[in-house]
Amino acid sequence: MPSFQNKLQYLILFPIMLTMASCASTKTYQYQYVEANEQLAKRDFAAASLIIEGYRDEAYKEKDRVLYNLDVGMLYHYAGEYEKSNAALSEAERGIEELYTKSISKMLTSGILNDNALDYGGEDYEDIYLNVFKGLNYIALGDPESALVEIRRIHIKLNILEDKYRKLIEEYNQSDEAEGEITPIETRFYNDALARYLGLLLYRYENSLDSARIERDNIEQAFKNQKQLYDFPLNELPELTMDRDMAHLSVIAFSGMAPRKLAETFYLTTLPGVVMITSASQSEEYVKSNVGFNFLSMPGIDGGFHFKFEYPRMDLMGSRANRIVLVLDGIPVKEIPLFEKMESISKEIFRIKQPLVIGKSILRTVTKGILKESAKNQMNEAGPMAGLLMGIALDVAVDATENADLRTSQYFPAYAHTLDIKIPAGEHTVAVEYYHDSTLLFRDNRGVMDLQAEELNLVESFVLE
Repeated sequence: MPSFQNKLQYLILFPIMLTMASCASTKTYQYQYVEANEQLAKRDFAAASLIIEGYRDEAYKEKDRVLYNLDVGMLYHYAGEYEKSNAALSEAERGIEELYTKSISKMLTSGILNDNALDYGGEDYEDIYLNVFKGLNYIALGDPESALVEIRRIHIKLNILEDKYRKLIEEYNQSDEAEGEITPIETRFYNDALARYLGLLLYRYENSLDSARIERDNIEQAFKNQKQLYDFPLNELPELTMDRDMAHLSVIAFSGMAPRKLAETFYLTTLPGVVMITSASQSEEYVKSNVGFNFLSMPGIDGGFHFKFEYPRMDLMGSRANRIVLVLDGIPVKEIPLFEKMESISKEIFRIKQPLVIGKSILRTVTKGILKESAKNQMNEAGPMAGLLMGIALDVAVDATENADLRTSQYFPAYAHTLDIKIPAGEHTVAVEYYHDSTLLFRDNRGVMDLQAEELNLVESFVLE
């Protein structure tokens, strides 16, 4: 493991260079969303996607290519440009896979630099939910087989999720750059009901009774065994077989917006061999629930140092719509019940990564803070004025590298509502109404649809507010 003296040279020789690089490479750009969201409010998704495209080189640097493809891919989906959406989301997925294979070396680089300076490798909830929307794209394109491939990919990703971060944390702890030990946490999410629901509909359409039954059983298990995420009643599930005379109408209605990342500030106090994490205004329980731990082992560290650090936390955006109704032939037929709190699942999946993100940030903050103070002491010996000027440069350089990485895709929804009913086959006028209590927020008129027996008849609707 490199000594503090070896690392000290980086802070002495390159403070100005580090500051200049940080200003450009560690900034999280948000201004592109202001213009795009104005079009989103008008439901002009094509215009919103064009705005994001226009900012591709300005707001999205090469290190943000995954983020760009996630953002524009979701906007293409809402605009009904399903092939373009699949192309962008597939590119994002490939980027996530590629960057994961390089993640350990990149992670070690961020022991000196902030995570903002690294390629954005996507969050795991983005990697999972992009397959849901790729599946919906394929359904809209009339390719149910490819849609099933996307659903199966979700199950594979969830199966390896916890092991993935356990392995990364173990590799980091064993690396030469590790100044302390990070402890992994267990995931409480391993079975996605929404993916299972789509699988059930697709297997039923293919008349694969056993596979449809397995998906239905897994939905029931998801609600039974993951009550912290599915903390609401499970409503009636789709039948396993198609009716030969009646049409099955399946509705998936999305509402709200994906969580945002906000910077949270905590304070660090060193004791011999240990770093304590506290908050100026929150309890120890709050710190533990958000950070994952209240202290971190750091062998060889002395006591008496005090620092602050930022880390990203998930801020749930929710939805104004708290009631969604299916309207057939001008008549309200049935409420479309809540089926998945996508934002809560996103936060839970994000939690799995937190020990690595936060632990690494704490170790980096403490290491650079102590090195900075040591460097100041050495430079003061060269003279008061030189020590003062270089000390200021070091303060600015180190602080510039410690802003939280707030990058995240903006356009996944917060909630999914589902309904599957049988109606007489034939032409029907279909609409989905979104309410806040008794106030109508939006009516999604889908026009006249020819709903036939033994067909998929899937209607997707969304209100991103």
